[in-house]
Amino acid sequence: MRGNTDLSLHNPREKSVRMAPDYLPLLNRYYDFDGLEPDRLDKQLALIRAMAQLSSSGVTVYDLQKQTHVYVSNNFYQLYGYDFATAGPCIPNELFDRKIHPDDRQALARNGYEAMKFIMAQPAPTRKHFKLVTEYRIMLDGQTAIRVTEQHQVLELDAAGNIWLSLGVIDISPNQSLTDVRSQAINFHTGELIHLPYNELPTVVRLTTREKEILGMIGTGKLSKEISALLDISVHTVNTHRQRILEKLQVDNSIEALQSAKLIGLMT
Repeated sequence: MRGNTDLSLHNPREKSVRMAPDYLPLLNRYYDFDGLEPDRLDKQLALIRAMAQLSSSGVTVYDLQKQTHVYVSNNFYQLYGYDFATAGPCIPNELFDRKIHPDDRQALARNGYEAMKFIMAQPAPTRKHFKLVTEYRIMLDGQTAIRVTEQHQVLELDAAGNIWLSLGVIDISPNQSLTDVRSQAINFHTGELIHLPYNELPTVVRLTTREKEILGMIGTGKLSKEISALLDISVHTVNTHRQRILEKLQVDNSIEALQSAKLIGLMT
């Protein structure tokens, strides 16, 4: 019998991050745990490991509070072109994000955010009824791309109803001739398909040097009047730049602008 080559990243002694900044505006409040989360995580990981051993799909469990993968199967890791034997003790999401085709990153970021917004708008008891199915491309090397189908499903909520753990299952897509990102949210209890807005995005977004500078300051928590003083420009000019940034990135607020800008490579 083949030994278990899956990777568990569970470290109960590691201090948790208080919240997930990218999705903070969508949460009910800060993550609220009842003290039983280690047991809940262990039970989920035991089930997921068993499932992964019987499946050819790549499987991962993502902790939205810590913003890291707490479980990654061998198949998931290798599908992204990594040597599983050299896996470190912690796998941040950036390790996989950097493999996403550059032309697909913005659409993925936007669709993921919209799916999260929709799910968090549902009554807490039903949030585990939904999954997001997405097709996109990953780069195996600098020139070779492969199209994959990925499903994300809510596994666990915290005491406040925030999404804590999500299950990801990835396979090679049969639609290798397609190049566009396709996303669909599904209620797998009822079969209902949910339309996500903003599936169509501009392929190129350019921010001016000043816009990047202001967006970076916004990312550090500075207000318009503080940016105005630091750059020696009027508050009106700062707010005009902020509005143009939102329009170019086709987002509703600064949090979404920062998320989109990072994922499409406009900011580090």
